[in-house]
Amino acid sequence: MGEIWIVNFSNNSQQFIDEELLKNLPESTVNRALRYLNKESFLSFITGRLLLKKAISESEYSSFSIENITYSDKGKPSFTNVNFSISHSNGYVVLIFGTVFQVGIDIEKRKDIDLKLFKYLFTDLEWSDIKEDNNPLDRFYWYWVRKEALLKAVGCSLKEIKKLFVFEKHGIYNNERFYFEVFNFHSDYNGIVAMEKELFLKVRCVELEELLN
Repeated sequence: MGEIWIVNFSNNSQQFIDEELLKNLPESTVNRALRYLNKESFLSFITGRLLLKKAISESEYSSFSIENITYSDKGKPSFTNVNFSISHSNGYVVLIFGTVFQVGIDIEKRKDIDLKLFKYLFTDLEWSDIKEDNNPLDRFYWYWVRKEALLKAVGCSLKEIKKLFVFEKHGIYNNERFYFEVFNFHSDYNGIVAMEKELFLKVRCVELEELLN
């Protein structure tokens, strides 16, 4: 069984000063966090790392440190032989950690956008499916979270997004099948996990304060 960790930092981050959040992270992570000039991006990054640190401490991999994260040549983070994935959107951060197989997670808050700005990211068939749907915006997000989660699982770049083929319960990249598992945590958000192997998942919501203990 796998566990999806979820935290909403937008509700209570104001009660903590940045120093309180950063003091719980190693120097290398702090230095990486300080590169973010946008406040929400900064908070999303450090909350994700605090969430990962908490998940590690409660797992069979408690000897791991977030300083041991390695990155592929395309920027995919992982530990040696153990995988994780983090996503964030509008104040929420989610994590899946501890699989020995490839995994990717994505969440998106649904909001009104100019769909035509994203046309270049889809095949002609996918774009027709989006535009002809009774609710094109919902259909767009149906595609988008699946493609983002699959992209993270396989570790490819956005340039290859048209090579990611997604369906209701699975996605395919280079003839390799990945399984999709939808998870619900808020009526305004879409959430999904892409996995090399099928795995039962449960959702665990935590408060930001819990990550500082």
